[in-house]
Amino acid sequence: MLNNSSVVSFKKSKLSLAVVFSLLSSGAYAMDEVPEKKVGLEVIEVSAQKRVESIQDVPITITAFGEADIEKMGIQSANDLGLITPGLETNNATATQTTFNIRGITTNDMGIGLDAAVAVYIDGVYVGRRGTSNLNFNDVERVEVLKGPQGTLFGRNSAAGAIHIITKNPTDDNEGGIKFTVGEYNKRKIELWANTQINEELSFRGSFNSNHRGGYLNIKDSEEKYGNQRDWSARGALLWQAADDLEVIFRGDINDTNQQGRPAVTLNTSYGSGDPFAPIEFDFEGKETRQAGGISAEVNYFADGLTYTSITGYRQFERYNAMEDDGSAMQRAYFESLLDEDQSQFSQEFRVVDSEGDFKWTAGTTFFYEDIEQDVVANFNTLSFDALAIVQLGLDPRILPDFPFGQGVAGSYMTLGPIEAQQAIGLEIQRRIMAGQDFETAQATVGQDLINANLTKVFGQHEERFYHHATTSSFAAYFDGTYAATDKLDLTFGLRYTYDDKNFKLSSVPQNTYYVPFEGADAQIVGDVPLAVAFQPEDARQEESWDKWTPRVVVDYKWTDTFMTFASYAEGFKSGGFNGVGKAPPVKEETVKNTEIGVKSSWLDNRIRLNVSAFEYKYKNLQQLELFGAPIPTYNLRNVDAEGEGFDIEAVIQVTPDLIVTANYGKTIAEYTKWDFFEGEDVNDGRVGEPISGMPEDQSNIRVDYFFEGLDGQFNLHVSYADTGERTQGVEGPALPVLPFEPGTVTGLNADNRISGYSLVNTRISWQSDNHPIYAAFFINNLTDEKYLIQTGGQAMALGSPIATPGLPRMYGFEFGMEF
Repeated sequence: MLNNSSVVSFKKSKLSLAVVFSLLSSGAYAMDEVPEKKVGLEVIEVSAQKRVESIQDVPITITAFGEADIEKMGIQSANDLGLITPGLETNNATATQTTFNIRGITTNDMGIGLDAAVAVYIDGVYVGRRGTSNLNFNDVERVEVLKGPQGTLFGRNSAAGAIHIITKNPTDDNEGGIKFTVGEYNKRKIELWANTQINEELSFRGSFNSNHRGGYLNIKDSEEKYGNQRDWSARGALLWQAADDLEVIFRGDINDTNQQGRPAVTLNTSYGSGDPFAPIEFDFEGKETRQAGGISAEVNYFADGLTYTSITGYRQFERYNAMEDDGSAMQRAYFESLLDEDQSQFSQEFRVVDSEGDFKWTAGTTFFYEDIEQDVVANFNTLSFDALAIVQLGLDPRILPDFPFGQGVAGSYMTLGPIEAQQAIGLEIQRRIMAGQDFETAQATVGQDLINANLTKVFGQHEERFYHHATTSSFAAYFDGTYAATDKLDLTFGLRYTYDDKNFKLSSVPQNTYYVPFEGADAQIVGDVPLAVAFQPEDARQEESWDKWTPRVVVDYKWTDTFMTFASYAEGFKSGGFNGVGKAPPVKEETVKNTEIGVKSSWLDNRIRLNVSAFEYKYKNLQQLELFGAPIPTYNLRNVDAEGEGFDIEAVIQVTPDLIVTANYGKTIAEYTKWDFFEGEDVNDGRVGEPISGMPEDQSNIRVDYFFEGLDGQFNLHVSYADTGERTQGVEGPALPVLPFEPGTVTGLNADNRISGYSLVNTRISWQSDNHPIYAAFFINNLTDEKYLIQTGGQAMALGSPIATPGLPRMYGFEFGMEF
């Protein structure tokens, strides 16, 4: 159960906000608002139930954004959706290692042993890995964010929800366009698109997008800046109208990203300034690259009122992510991590849809196969073991500059080598005690002799590497039907069966040695021995399969043509997986049971749209990645249980034909209810009753669009205000006995070290000519230059260096485009 204080807070805020937002609020069930003076709001059509329907008729909590919304809000990728979508948190500091969180549920594993809990689809093709789930938008028609379990219709790994990106299809028009963007920090972007009818049967649409931006963070003692963007993408689609009742759409896309990696700033005030917004320091320049692409073929055959659809897809990507983990230039805390990944996938879906009559239904089967390899590398300076020793001893990490040089290195050599090395070192200490030294002196002199015998290695680097290879085969069959019991009452029942089979291989071989100049029990000098600190030697193969039936039941009632209520129960499923840094029993599959009620309504001749939903879920065996262990904590997996509840309010008000106000609010209370412990933990290490990491309890957004005439054209002034509440740290790290900064002194963190809430104001004014096919715009993002943090924590907490990643500062730019 949720704790009583959370429930009381939830109920109070639910009542007060329902009153406020019923007058003013949100509905952002996004539609394409157009500049023409007209009475009534535009309504977007969505395919959340595998058939095209008005968003107001779909009994699912869904937020959608059409082309006009994407344009005027400057949405560049799925990462931008979090600020404007209640219940969705995106806050990603990197394009190639992203995590999406819906209503508190996410997957925080950057390895390949687990799948994501939020499914991402592009034109009906499942995107299997988060390495390519955050591609820049290119010629996108709309985006749908579906909240709550979507397993019946969308299938595997949509236990928390799904994000569906739908690109534009070819038409029989001959048209095209070009848009240029220039802005602060050397922002340069060009977008091209063209559509042509080749003949009566064939039409083609193609687009190209090139995006460049310089860095925005000052670097200490340098004129350069850090945090650039470099990417380009191309997309093409060929529509073949083979017959009146048969169409085929071939699609292809490619993306290339090559830019600096995630910014990281140490909060340790002896390693650096400790200020996330001061000029940054680093001794390793992060880098991320990605080459991704895919092809698909969609076949639609129409016969006897039925639509038969086949979607065949192949996608692949290669990515490389090198991160500065300690966020400083402190050589005795140097830590970088590298991730090299290569993935390919094949998917096939067959489905039949009946959209006519009193019983509308969808039935289908899906198959998915994935092959993925991943190399994970951790690089330290050997002297970083000094910082490691301080943390393990429970001391203040800020003492590192005054800590005896090499003492941590000596301790690692004495305690972390193979058994024959530890035995020889123990014997040498005994010999010196027998020769008259006390224990402390004998231990210290043996440690110093180890340092002297390995001086070149002490001043060198220490590398550890883990290799993973995984394959997944997945099959599913589903049925979902809606029966119109009366002209007002609809009953929906859906059921999916999913079977996942996974093979996983992991291997780690020590990359480092050190010299032990002492005799062992056999009176022989031990000599060179391997040393593994972070990744222990491992060579294992694992295989496991999981299956599950997941139902969906919905009752919706249309009180009038513009007022609908619904109640739903849905279950979700995500198969189990494997620990990526050591052989361990597979983690259990995740399951969720979600109950939801909602209202979708339009008022005053469709000048006001108000949609409200409330939800409650119980999540079992949530797969949680944690840094745990000693001397260097490594990522390990555990299962935990969680519960959540909350509500979304979304509304749109057409105040006048020229003024539209959109607002939304999301409340999410999600906390752990059961905690599985690693060996060596006790009840004090549990987090039962604590909020789930990374999800703010409160999110809200208000957008105002004002249309007016001038300069022989139409102006649109768009202002967006987004408020995000405080949240726990977004990157899990080991607990530090002593923090290397004073609580309450770090900008962006509150006194209990939660990430502070923040508010962002974005504004854009655009002009479209009445006489010529040209348009222009000026925009400012983060108008007030709010200072906020995206994430904190990280692996380098093991070295006493928690990091923070600052959010983007104020940025402005100009756009100019034309269509032909």
